Amino acid sequence: MLISSLKLKNFRNYSNFKLKFDPGGALIVGANGIGKTNLLESISYFAFGKSFQTSRDLELINFSKAFFRIEAEFVIQNKSHFFEAASDRSKKIIKINKVNIARISELYKYLKVVYFSPNDIEIISGSPVFRRSFIDQAISQYSFEYIQALRTYKRILKQRNALFKTDYSSKEKRVWDEQFAQIGTNIIKLRLKYLKNFIPLLEKYYEDISGNKEELNACYKYSFPNDNDDIFDNLMDHLLRIEEQEKHQERSLAGPHLDDIDIFIDSHSARSFSSHGQKRSIAIAMRLVQTELIKNKDNDTPILMFDDVLADLDKQRAKRIVEMLKGKHQIFIATPNITNYRSFGLPEIDLRHELGKTSEA
Repeated sequence: MLISSLKLKNFRNYSNFKLKFDPGGALIVGANGIGKTNLLESISYFAFGKSFQTSRDLELINFSKAFFRIEAEFVIQNKSHFFEAASDRSKKIIKINKVNIARISELYKYLKVVYFSPNDIEIISGSPVFRRSFIDQAISQYSFEYIQALRTYKRILKQRNALFKTDYSSKEKRVWDEQFAQIGTNIIKLRLKYLKNFIPLLEKYYEDISGNKEELNACYKYSFPNDNDDIFDNLMDHLLRIEEQEKHQERSLAGPHLDDIDIFIDSHSARSFSSHGQKRSIAIAMRLVQTELIKNKDNDTPILMFDDVLADLDKQRAKRIVEMLKGKHQIFIATPNITNYRSFGLPEIDLRHELGKTSEA
C-alpha cells in the first residue's frame, strides 16, 4: 500500500499545504521545528484516527483557526481510496471514499502504517505500559478480533474497578470476576498466539542488526501465577486471594492490563543492562517484525515512517536496516541531516522549499 497525495488545511503548522508522493516514499528534509514530524503525523492519522503525539485533536488545529481538515489518496491492494478527516472543537469526522466511518477502529481494516519513533526506545527502557501499548497496537493492526476483545476488556475492567467503590455482595463480585477473567483470558491467548510468531522473528531481526554478535530472547510475563497455563482458573484463583487488597486499592490488581513482556540480551535484562544503541536496535527490530507480520497476513506492504531514528545507531547497524527495507516498502524518513539516509535512494522533499511555494501561491 502507499499514499499518492496529501492535502492539509490548518493542521499543526500547515495552513494550506499539498504534496504528491513517489511510490518509493521520500526523504523529508528540513531544520528542526519546520514540521517534519507533523507531516508524518498527518499521514499516520488516517491509519489510527488519532495523533501519535497527543490524544486531543484540539492540539492539532493550527493556531487561531477553528478546525483542521486533511485529505489523502491511498492505493491499497492496487485500488485507489480517498480518505478525509476533519475536526473542530466539538466533533470529528472521518470518511473513506466519501462515506462516514461508524467507528475509528474501522481504519485498521484499511491502512497499515508502522511508525518508527525516537520515543520507541521507551518500549525497552520504560515501564511495562510502553510494552503493552506496543503489543496492543501491533496486534490490533494484525487482527481486528483483538480490537473488539480489547474494547470489551477495557469496559469490563472499568466496571469491575467501579465495583470496589461500592458495598458489593460476594455473588455480584463473582459475576464480574468471571466476565473479567474470561475476556482477560481471551486477550492473553490472542497475545500469546501473536507472540508465537513475533518472538522468533524478533530474535532473527535483532541477530541480523547486531551482526550475529548478541543473542536476544523474549517471553510473556503474567501479572498473576500461571505455572500450569490454565489461564482462566489461575486468574480466578488469584482474584479470590487478592480480594482484600483490590478492595483496599479500589482497582483490579491482576490481568492483561498489568502483564508485560520480558526481553533479554545474552540472558541479561535488556531494560536494565543493555546500552542505548542496543535498546534502539531492539525497538527498531520490534517495528520490523510488526511490519513483516502485517505484510504476511494482508499480502500488502505497510507504509513505513522513520522519524530520524537511525541516527543513534553505528553505521554498520544502520546500513543493515537499510538493506533489509530498500525497495520493499513506501518509506518516509524525516531528518535534519540528509547525508545519513542518501543510501536509501529516495526522492527528497525540502520542506523549506515546499512551504515557500505554498506561501507564494
